[in-house]
Amino acid sequence: MPLPLLLDSNILSRVVRPEVGENQTLFAAVSSLFQDERFEPCVPEIIDYEMRRKLLHVGHHRHQGRKWALKALANLDKMAALGYLPLTTSAMRLAAEIWAQTRADGQSRAPEESLDVDVILAAQARHAGGCVVTMNERHFRKIVDIFDWRPYLPSN
Repeated sequence: MPLPLLLDSNILSRVVRPEVGENQTLFAAVSSLFQDERFEPCVPEIIDYEMRRKLLHVGHHRHQGRKWALKALANLDKMAALGYLPLTTSAMRLAAEIWAQTRADGQSRAPEESLDVDVILAAQARHAGGCVVTMNERHFRKIVDIFDWRPYLPSN
């Protein structure tokens, strides 16, 4: 059974804009993960929400960002079609447990009134038996396994 790899927004936001020069190597790395049978990369529903709301917001404005936002939104849809992990009640309940435990341990990751997307993503990954693919390992330290994607970067 392939290992679920849940893409964080800091990875996915670059993958949906491969035309930007600095994003091309990361796009290649994530593409190779999709081709590797050992892994099952996916767009988590909470990350889809986080990215989609901002892309839709930028896309509603009449300025230069509109064109790239709409293109990135289409690419997000393509990525989600390749692999998508919906939120479940049990994952959200696990997120609430992780949130409460980390606060009790003095490890708050976001303001108390915030939704704390990182905790929800971590819970989704734990519930699916997978790992988070991120560039910000500090946000997930001690709450979920992190997948090291750097070995999949193309050689220079």
